[in-house]
Amino acid sequence: MDNDILLISEKTQKAYLPYKYKDLQKIYKNSNNKYDSILDIIHDLYIIPLKNFKYPAFARFREGFKLYMHKNKKDKKPSFFKALDLALELMFKYSLNPIIITACRNLDELDIYLDCLEEKELSNFTCFEIKNEFI
Repeated sequence: MDNDILLISEKTQKAYLPYKYKDLQKIYKNSNNKYDSILDIIHDLYIIPLKNFKYPAFARFREGFKLYMHKNKKDKKPSFFKALDLALELMFKYSLNPIIITACRNLDELDIYLDCLEEKELSNFTCFEIKNEFI
């Protein structure tokens, strides 16, 4: 079953990323027995400690770079310099929570989110739902 919710929990100090079941199956199939179950994949890859985002500017840079290099489906061979350019651009977007970058499955989702953020119309962002859980 798909999970279309990004939950940012101050209570557990973790971010629970959205995922598609077909992606979990693909990871499990190609993991060479690294994971014993789909649940192991979720715990390892889709639940992230909030301390990873302690320094937001650095986290935006890191997550933007990773998004471009590892999740970019448009370029067969991602460009280091294009990834660096994106990372630097995102680093200074102070209104952007770096966890959102991590939750995006591809550059298109990030672009949609950034457009919604710029227009102050986050309700129009439908790639995944964003929930915050406070203490």
